[in-house]
Amino acid sequence: QGQGQGQGQGQGQGQSRGQSRPQSAPQVEKRADPSEKSGKQYTREEFIAHYGPQEGAKKWRDASKPSKPKAPEKPETRADPSDTTSKKRYTREEFIQFYGEKKGSTMWTKAGKGQPAKEEPKKAEGPEKRPDPSQPNSKATYTKKEFIDLYGEKKGANVWKKAGKAIATVEAKAEKAKPKESGPEKRSDP
Repeated sequence: QGQGQGQGQGQGQGQSRGQSRPQSAPQVEKRADPSEKSGKQYTREEFIAHYGPQEGAKKWRDASKPSKPKAPEKPETRADPSDTTSKKRYTREEFIQFYGEKKGSTMWTKAGKGQPAKEEPKKAEGPEKRPDPSQPNSKATYTKKEFIDLYGEKKGANVWKKAGKAIATVEAKAEKAKPKESGPEKRSDP
């Protein structure tokens, strides 16, 4: 009896071990090679096999990851011209809801007058470039990728941010330096 049970158990175990269930292969991330225009996707291992360990790893980091869907654009807002003390801005629908259809549309139009028209964003011919803040006397500009190539992933991203802040500061100073438009001259009666 003991042998029969042992053999039966052994055979049963051996059969279950030998028979494996088909498993779905784990999803392997693939990215498009930035040096190719085909858009064909490759695994990290394929990058390394093609370019070598160092260049392949670098190309993998630079390769485009699947893009995230863009957030929907926010509706235009304007300041209420009848409330000069508040900096709060409202949508056209909020103007109409507060003032009613006719007056709301009129107030919306007034709110738009006297404000600079939105400039159409300039279509860049390539990726955005910024000056390197560590080279204040240089007029050279670099892409984010070039910053990362030069400084490494983390530091390159930080230098890119600093360069953006420097640009914003220069633009803000230029805006303050512009002469302000003044309305009609106010006179007091003698």
